[in-house]
Amino acid sequence: MRLGERPAQPVLDGAVALALATGAPLRLQGPVQGVDLELVLAAVKLGDPGAVEGAREKLAQQGALELLLPRPRAGVHVIELSVPARALWTLSWPLALLGKPSELRLLGPNFVEGVPTFHDLRLGWAPFAAQFGLKVSLELVQAGFAAEQGEMVAALDPAPALTPFHLVHRGLLRQVTVVAAVGSGRHEAGLEAARQAVRALRRQGVIAEAERVPLPVARGGEGRSRWAITATAEFEHSVVSVSELGPALSAGELVAERMGQFLSRRGALDGRTAERLLLPSLLCAAGLGARAGPPPSCHYTTSELTAGLVELATQARTALPVRAVVDGAVGEEGVVVVTPASGQ
Repeated sequence: MRLGERPAQPVLDGAVALALATGAPLRLQGPVQGVDLELVLAAVKLGDPGAVEGAREKLAQQGALELLLPRPRAGVHVIELSVPARALWTLSWPLALLGKPSELRLLGPNFVEGVPTFHDLRLGWAPFAAQFGLKVSLELVQAGFAAEQGEMVAALDPAPALTPFHLVHRGLLRQVTVVAAVGSGRHEAGLEAARQAVRALRRQGVIAEAERVPLPVARGGEGRSRWAITATAEFEHSVVSVSELGPALSAGELVAERMGQFLSRRGALDGRTAERLLLPSLLCAAGLGARAGPPPSCHYTTSELTAGLVELATQARTALPVRAVVDGAVGEEGVVVVTPASGQ
C-alpha cells in the first residue's frame, strides 16, 4: 500500500498493521508527524526498540518514504501515545498472528473527546476481537483525561489462527445501561448526566438504567471534576457503546442522541466499529498466521459506512490476496464482505 499525504486515520492504521503482518515495506509521504508518527514508531518498537531513533530520522524526511518495519515479537510492550486506542486496535492484530500471548501497556490519556474511551474499548471492541479468536483482557490502571498521563493494560491471548467473523443481524435489544465513570470532583455531576441520558432514551421509547463506577486517578488530581458517561446497548448478537466526557451539561443528551441514531437504523455494527473490524477481516481472509486449510471469508453489516472503511477496503486489494466488497454509500447503511482472492 502506498499512502498519499495526510491519509485517513483508519487507512494509515491499516497500512501499519498490514506492513507488520506481511513484512511488506510501509510506503508513506514524509514528513510523518503527530499521532501518526507516534503510531509508526510504536510499530517499530514492537520488533526492535533499538531501531526507533533511526526510523524517526527517516520519517522526518520530505517526499516519498519507504520503511521496512521489524517483525513484531510476542511479549510485554510498553507503548506511549497521545491516542492509546489507536495502538490497541492497530498493533493487537499483528501480535495475534504470532499465536502467542502478549501484553500491551499503553501510556497516555484514555478519556479524550472524540476518541473511544477505555470503557468503549472494553465494552464495544473487545467482545468483537474475541469473535476473531483474540481474547483481550483490558485493565484500567490509571485514568487520564485530556493531556493527563493514564495507563491501561491489554493482555492478548490469541487463538492459533484468526477465526471467521460473520455478523449480519444484531437481533433483539436486551438491555441498555448508562455508566457514569467518575474520577474526581463532585460524583453527583457524572451520575446526573447518566440519569439525563436515561430520561432522554426513555423519551425515545428505550428503557435504560444508570449506575456510577469510580475511576483510578493519580494522587493529587482529585480536585477537578472529571467524569465520562458511556451508554452500552446489548443485543442478541451484537453490542454498541457511545461515550461523552464531562463536565459538559449536555453530555447525557448527546449520548442519548447518538445511541438513538444507531437504534433507528439497521446494521449489526456502528460505523466506527465496522471501520476497525475491517483490518482483522482482511488478515483473516488473506490466510495470514498459522492457518491450516483454505482461508475463510468475513461478512458483516453496519449502520453507517465511513469514508475510511471504503478507502481501506480499496487499498487492501492491492496489498493482500483478498476481495473486499463494500455495498452501500458513505454515510448510509451497508454490507462488508471480505473473501480470499481465490474465492472470487
